[in-house]
Amino acid sequence: MYDITLVLHSLLRWLVLGTAVVALYRAYTGWFGKKTWSDADRRWNVMFAHSMTTQFVIGLLLYAVLSPITTQGVFPDFGAAMKDRVLRFWGVEHIFAMIVALGLAHIGNARARKSTTDEAKFKAAAIFFTIAIVLILASIPWSFLSYGRPLFRFS
Repeated sequence: MYDITLVLHSLLRWLVLGTAVVALYRAYTGWFGKKTWSDADRRWNVMFAHSMTTQFVIGLLLYAVLSPITTQGVFPDFGAAMKDRVLRFWGVEHIFAMIVALGLAHIGNARARKSTTDEAKFKAAAIFFTIAIVLILASIPWSFLSYGRPLFRFS
């Protein structure tokens, strides 16, 4: 169960990043290009926010139940885990940053939806999604990091 969930979580990161790139592109080109808000803009914002939610639920299952890193390494002695940078990353930094990024993605989506002008819709999406993606990129365990994971995990 752990291996399947981890593979799914690893592969879904690309969906999150892909929808973020498109949503950000549409937000910035709409904002600075003085475009009219469209249903496609709304759909890309929703896809980004909901792909983040799906990723978060799978990540939470890993964090709280399935991952030996947290269940055996972090939770038994949280204080000791905070002194180890790898355990601290998995036990606190990764999940905290992703929760904040998830909240920002949903706030950006809600603000865009509730704004009354096209410019305000694009601006809200651009600002909130940019901060969210910066947090996401800073908190992904990239393969070049000492505690990193493969870019594509299939097993």
